[in-house]
Amino acid sequence: MIKRKRIAILSTHSFGYIDFLVEKLNKAQGVDLTYVNIDVIPFSYRNKISRITNSLLKLLHFPSLKEKNKTNYIKTLIQNEDLFDQILIIRPDKLERKALVFLRENAIQMSCFLFDGIENFKDQKKILSFFDTVYSYDKADVEKYNFQFLTNYIYDDQIETKEITNLVFNISSFDDRFPFLEKLANYFSQKRISFRFIVKKDRIFEHKNIEISDRYLSISEVKDIIASSLVLVDIQQKNQDGLTFRIFEALGYKKKLITNNQDIVTYDFYNPNNIFVISESNYEIPSSFFEKDFVEINSAILNRYKLDNWIFEVFKVNIKENN
Repeated sequence: MIKRKRIAILSTHSFGYIDFLVEKLNKAQGVDLTYVNIDVIPFSYRNKISRITNSLLKLLHFPSLKEKNKTNYIKTLIQNEDLFDQILIIRPDKLERKALVFLRENAIQMSCFLFDGIENFKDQKKILSFFDTVYSYDKADVEKYNFQFLTNYIYDDQIETKEITNLVFNISSFDDRFPFLEKLANYFSQKRISFRFIVKKDRIFEHKNIEISDRYLSISEVKDIIASSLVLVDIQQKNQDGLTFRIFEALGYKKKLITNNQDIVTYDFYNPNNIFVISESNYEIPSSFFEKDFVEINSAILNRYKLDNWIFEVFKVNIKENN
């Protein structure tokens, strides 16, 4: 009998992108998967005193009651007589040190994946020594910290074909990218280029060009809008050079892309017919970009960025789903 590879993944929800990874591994032959979504670990205060205690612990920079509860919850799921062959952690800064020590003791190999620039989550620098391998999608961080380079992935290449109802689409969170997004919205409005920009913000307000939402749209909702859009817009955050999931959505769903990520021209899938690079000082986009058809990308190139290949790179598992 072939021994199943015991894998554990601990991650934030990450807008649902991790769900596709978990689904693939759950269906794969020869894999015994334990998945912990650390965003939904149950916690409640016992009384007013525990709430005050939690606030004091955070004020004094000690692990909060919520963090301690998270660690205990993880221990109940992970602890076993046999070591895990591999544990992968995404957003390891979300776990307290005791949790990382425990996980390290219960894994033959432990790795993490950073799909953001490390300068955006600086606490991760303090815990790098826990990992055998640190994967990063940011080339600058890879060179500086000797990480292993690994991009995000095309999580799903199945999408319903729909009639194009708007030329340009972007969805993002409200952060320092918003002023540039406003510039683009004004530009498209003046050029009479149809677009739909959705920005998530806890407190909504009226905006003449941008939809402000107080909730995150599900991936299924986002996919529906992508299906009816011709071009996706990707605006990278500061201290970030890696390729976001929006870029891989464009690749997987065969959509054109407008991005301010200057490094994208160095990738093997780059085609100026499909991808137009802008900056805050230069975002004039020729009408021909919207008029020309999408140029198909060589399947050998595209396969390198698909989830099956990502899984093999990280876990050395060939995806063959169970019947």
